[in-house]
Amino acid sequence: MPAKISAVHAYAAAINALDADAFSALFASGSEIHDPVGAPPWIGPEGAHAFLSQFVPLLDSCYLRAGKIEINGDHAAFTWAMEATGKNGRTAAAEGIDVVVFDSAGKIDRSYGYWDPSAFVAVLTAP
Repeated sequence: MPAKISAVHAYAAAINALDADAFSALFASGSEIHDPVGAPPWIGPEGAHAFLSQFVPLLDSCYLRAGKIEINGDHAAFTWAMEATGKNGRTAAAEGIDVVVFDSAGKIDRSYGYWDPSAFVAVLTAP
């Protein structure tokens, strides 16, 4: 399996495990996560760790499945579908498209998430 496709699967696996350490290890120093696009970026592996960590207290489980993955040079674009069960017992689903840009070492340098998380988060934070 090509390295960039393996990296996309590792990205999904870290989210599914709610493992902020594994997730942040995928990101380069000075990387940026724009998720969703238009939100302030999360910077570096520390930002990646904080990004995923914000969801951990809300969730009992999470399953993100990467769909079609397209590689073009140092870019990967992939569709995804996610279902999560919150600590409140409610289940939320979302779909989106992510685009990631890799550096020369194969780390994620930029990540762009195209989705609207508002309904997803509202379900998981409802009483």
